[in-house]
Amino acid sequence: MAALSLSMDCLSLKTSTKLPSFASSTRGQSLQVGRSASVAVSRVSLQVSAAQNSLKRQRVAEKARVFHKAKKSAIYTRSKKYFTEIDSLVKDQAESEDAFALAEKLLADVYGEIDKAVKTGTIHKNTGDRRKSRLGRYKTTALTTLGLYSP
Repeated sequence: MAALSLSMDCLSLKTSTKLPSFASSTRGQSLQVGRSASVAVSRVSLQVSAAQNSLKRQRVAEKARVFHKAKKSAIYTRSKKYFTEIDSLVKDQAESEDAFALAEKLLADVYGEIDKAVKTGTIHKNTGDRRKSRLGRYKTTALTTLGLYSP
């Protein structure tokens, strides 16, 4: 216990007034090196000019963002038109599959937009397939609900 107590005595929260020294090991006098106590710490901000390629990357990314946003918006708009058409047919209790002609045309438009978005890389292939499946299922569910189709 005494050994532990002696080893802990050298640890202290008090600040040491002794400056660290550097003794030259080759020849000459020993040098005292210390930190100045009156050094003001300030935050220095450096403004680094952007490289040309990073500026171009920003321009290209912005163009791509706008392009992809337009493609996605077209998909959402056409999908919404398709869903509202199917909902109105179910609400009006359509009596034949011929009433679904407009819905089928809208479905073809949505499929085309999704395929274009997949081709240009706006959305992933699996995402496009999932959305097309959801659209087709919606029509099948509506036809089943109306009794016009039995799986």
